[in-house]
Amino acid sequence: MKIIVLYGSPHRAGNSAILADFFLQGTQRCKVQHFYLNEMQIRPCQGCEKCLTNIENFCAIKDDMQKIYSAFIEADIIVFATPMYWGYMTAQMKTVIDRMEAITDRFKDKTFVVLITYRHHCQSTVAFFERVCPYFGVDLHIITCRTMNGEECDIPITAIPDKLLEACTLGKMLTKPRNTTVR
Repeated sequence: MKIIVLYGSPHRAGNSAILADFFLQGTQRCKVQHFYLNEMQIRPCQGCEKCLTNIENFCAIKDDMQKIYSAFIEADIIVFATPMYWGYMTAQMKTVIDRMEAITDRFKDKTFVVLITYRHHCQSTVAFFERVCPYFGVDLHIITCRTMNGEECDIPITAIPDKLLEACTLGKMLTKPRNTTVR
């Protein structure tokens, strides 16, 4: 099984990255590729629609997104790990998702794992994935984690063990070997 992780945070060791690490700890016998979007050169979609007319359906822009396209096509599970900034996924993650327009025909039968850390709300990003994934035949799993306490103070995700366990358990569930015995 192949997994790619798209890290939307500019912080490599931030809360959403830690949540992704716990998901990966639960996975079994998987090849994993990591993409730290903030460190990649990815231009925004230009709305040219050339991806709809060329044979490979790849974007006309040649940048680091090509690496993600290749890995995405091979992957069984795509992990979107992002904090919320101003009520939505980070700009880095949104740019990549916009550029995925070029390969939506390859979404069917993929598993998307969306890991969101947030302070106040996360409904807009959750609603986006819940609206889009059924249309493309994607198996969707979402874990959200509020990293702010009742006194409006930030808390590290490591102080929220139930969410870390939830991520690890999801990793185990999605990658456990399936019984292929024929009777």
